[in-house]
Amino acid sequence: MSITTSFPQTGGKAKIETAERSRIHSIGIAEILVVRAPEQIRTVLGSCIGVAMYDQAAGVGGLSHVILPASNEGSGDPGKFADTAVDLLLNRLLAEGADAKRIVAKIAGGANMFSAQETGGLGKRNADAVQARLTHHSISLMASAVGGTKGRKMRLDPATGNVFVEIIGQAPKII
Repeated sequence: MSITTSFPQTGGKAKIETAERSRIHSIGIAEILVVRAPEQIRTVLGSCIGVAMYDQAAGVGGLSHVILPASNEGSGDPGKFADTAVDLLLNRLLAEGADAKRIVAKIAGGANMFSAQETGGLGKRNADAVQARLTHHSISLMASAVGGTKGRKMRLDPATGNVFVEIIGQAPKII
């Protein structure tokens, strides 16, 4: 997009180039964020689960960074736990005009970053807990990229419903 601006004081003109870009927000552990297209959301995951939920028709989507399977396993923000984070994300999407019948989900993360003996397979437990909560709310899980031993980057584009997942050291994939 080009814009030409006149400067009456000097009689000169300047051409200003601007790029059409979407703003990309980042979230951290236990955070939840809902945005409207063309804005996007990203996070970096290890054994945590990134829960992307969106209503593409409404152009609204959200991302939650879940660190533990259940709220009875600790204290802190509701975004920290699968059982409360999914509920909170769903409520925030509905408040922004999403239609409950059109909301779908995609998840990523859940890597086995630590010894399974030490954590009881925290990544898998997180993934299972998130999936159970999505099922509880009748939210379709459209795709997942979970497991393995390496961390991931995850980015949601609510305009398209694309979730870009990049396992550290590999090319990004769209799920």
